[in-house]
Amino acid sequence: MICVDYLSLPDTVGNSTESTTVDGINLDEIKEFARQFKIRRLSLGLTQTQVGQALSATEGPAYSQSAICRFEKLDITPKSAQKIKPVLERWMMEAEERYKNGVDNLTDFIGSEPSKKRKRRTSFTPQALDVLNQYFERNTHPSGAEMTDLSEKLNYDREVIRVWFCNKRQALKNTIKKLKHDTP
Repeated sequence: MICVDYLSLPDTVGNSTESTTVDGINLDEIKEFARQFKIRRLSLGLTQTQVGQALSATEGPAYSQSAICRFEKLDITPKSAQKIKPVLERWMMEAEERYKNGVDNLTDFIGSEPSKKRKRRTSFTPQALDVLNQYFERNTHPSGAEMTDLSEKLNYDREVIRVWFCNKRQALKNTIKKLKHDTP
């Protein structure tokens, strides 16, 4: 998966400082709709996940929870915003109509949150972070046995340790890339 930092891109709806129209797309209109959409979604008591699941089921995977999130935050290109806006307008009108006819009607329309909850984010103690960072400086790719030893020593799941090393390597890679990009 490629993660793009839209905040650093000048060509997103939320970061546009030039005229209110780009490629024939009225950015002010999109910004106002995104604001209204979020307010209406929250007033119905819906999460981005619920909207994304309902839209993915009818419109396809391009309308996921993360797409809804990016649209509401305006971390989206004008073309993408123009494409998603009519879909969200139609969906919201139907959701509000069903809500007027009873909350059960709305629940049938959107489905319910998935029953599988995400695992809580791990908080590392400062001591554990010291040990992990020192180890990382010596070896960025520990073996399975080394990760098992670290997990037992620090009292964290082995998978948590494995993910920490993956994330740390990616952060290092991103830092190097940014330094190369920033240096003339």
